Amino acid sequence: MLLVLFVLYFIADSARKTTLTMQRGANALRELPFPVGDGFVAAYQRADAWATERGYHRREIVHFSLVSEEDLVRVHGHADPDDTPWWVKSAFWWHPERRCVYSITEVQGRVFHDFDTAFGREPGRPEYELTTSNHPDGAVVPRPPRFPAQVFPGKGANELEALHEQATRWIEKRTGLGPLEPGDTLAHVRRHLRLQAEHTLAHPLWHLRFYIWHLSKGRRLNRPVWELYEGRIPAPGRRG
Repeated sequence: MLLVLFVLYFIADSARKTTLTMQRGANALRELPFPVGDGFVAAYQRADAWATERGYHRREIVHFSLVSEEDLVRVHGHADPDDTPWWVKSAFWWHPERRCVYSITEVQGRVFHDFDTAFGREPGRPEYELTTSNHPDGAVVPRPPRFPAQVFPGKGANELEALHEQATRWIEKRTGLGPLEPGDTLAHVRRHLRLQAEHTLAHPLWHLRFYIWHLSKGRRLNRPVWELYEGRIPAPGRRG
């Protein structure tokens, strides 16, 4: 019992620190000209081959940390992204016809896939952003209705892309909005992190709720957006 409580405390405390770092738009985000790290290079090469075959074009490779710079220095004596395991590597591709961003992200040696589409009336001003991912932690904390997400652990890029296209059509019909080009990738990542953190922090006793959110995340996995967000995303007739 004590071991379970310790694990829950560690998870919740880590998530709390991560959220506070996300609120600042992550830590020392930077663009890289090429993939680094043996594990990420192999994953990147596979993803790039798949993306190119599917009509995506490479955009950027970025490096950022969800651990505060103070903690990085305290634990490792420095905050250099090339020498610590707490830095996240991501690569992004863009599909001009589908108006969809495909990305892979390496988190402590594991690689996850995401598909993201922004919706709106004006270029560069998204009103909604849809994410389809196979990262289980993507379903831990609640997300703003403007940033709906569906998470399918274990699914590969082909399956995730098909699920994302189905959800994209549902968002379009539900909101009456079309897909937008996302704009600058680094700004896109920072905005996602910051808004997610602000939504989490808006919940009363948010730091205590991490225990409940972690224990209940299974209810949000392997469910499409029309189940998760029915009634939370307005139909076209209700928009101003």
